[in-house]
Amino acid sequence: MRELDLMDARAFAGGVPHDYFRELRARPGLHRAYDADGFPFWYLVRHADVVRASRDNDTFRSAPSTMTSVRQDSTGLPLISFLDAPEHTRLRRLAFKGFTPARLAALEKPVARIVRRILDDVAAAGEFDLAEDVALRLPLEVLAELVGVPEAERPQVIEWTRHTVNLGDPDYHHSTPERASAAFVHLMAYFEELVLRRRTDPGDDLFSVLLAAGSEETGRLQAEEIALLATTLMGAGSETTYCSITGGTLALLQHPEQLAALRADRELVPTAVEEIVRWVTPATHFARQVHQDTEIAGQPLAAGERVVLWYSSANRDEAAFTHPERFDVARRPNPHVSFGGGGPHVCIGRGLAALELRLFLAAFLDRLPRLELTEEPVRTATNFMNSYRRMRVRFR
Repeated sequence: MRELDLMDARAFAGGVPHDYFRELRARPGLHRAYDADGFPFWYLVRHADVVRASRDNDTFRSAPSTMTSVRQDSTGLPLISFLDAPEHTRLRRLAFKGFTPARLAALEKPVARIVRRILDDVAAAGEFDLAEDVALRLPLEVLAELVGVPEAERPQVIEWTRHTVNLGDPDYHHSTPERASAAFVHLMAYFEELVLRRRTDPGDDLFSVLLAAGSEETGRLQAEEIALLATTLMGAGSETTYCSITGGTLALLQHPEQLAALRADRELVPTAVEEIVRWVTPATHFARQVHQDTEIAGQPLAAGERVVLWYSSANRDEAAFTHPERFDVARRPNPHVSFGGGGPHVCIGRGLAALELRLFLAAFLDRLPRLELTEEPVRTATNFMNSYRRMRVRFR
């Protein structure tokens, strides 16, 4: 059987190597692989295995990093995605106060206005970059609204955030690591100052909610913790939506019969959102540390070993999905693992991402049939995010 180095971004240059993942799923046991420095991993490529590792946080830990290399945690800060219980539990319970169904419902009208404004701008331009002008701009403006950044300060905050977004590709936007690091520092300082403002002048925004959240059991979030949550949210939250909009729009253009079905029945929009997220799988993988001896697919795993959860593979697993190779906007059920396979680390912002995608699709449906690519989309040079750095389109 052939071997493909999935740790090499070049393996994803033409898209996610789904044929190879199919081969790996068919092999018995687990596949052994190594990173560029020879560090070993076990690959989890089946849906059931990814779900199990996602939900069993006693055995599979996030610390010290969910990246395939601990060296990729360059901030030195306690990012919530790199933490485990009990600290992760405390932060998550408090942070979730800003993402309740009621909070998301209150965001529906503001998000719809942002979507309409962006689409009006690109429609007037006629030809534009869907990646830069829509897919990145939309989540950045929505997240600034969620956090409560004053209108006059949003352009600067969004500009800083643009430099922290790299989709796993260090050359994305031609930003240097130094520039990205400086932008991160600026964002942290800005959000810490905004926390101080909200202490004396609370509003109806995420910062005010987080400041009010807490109890004797969980304690209260400190200014630095809120600033770090906001900075992480602005970057990571943008990337997931970015990938879904670019990949989802491309899928609809490449499957005109699905686009026609969606236009004919707008009730399919919610299931279409879930199918786009499955089909695209924005984050292709995350890593976990084996905390105690266990076994998966007949393979013993020792404490201290590392596993990679390949969500892109799990979302095309024949054992979990009927005709997984088909893009089907009416797919039910759809147990995708794009926001994590359940458990304590499932994405806290998944409801917000679904809201953005739903409102984007609802507003864009009437314009999509007149949309066409003007050149071949350019993928990001990464094996981490399934994304495009440029997608030039125009309205006919």
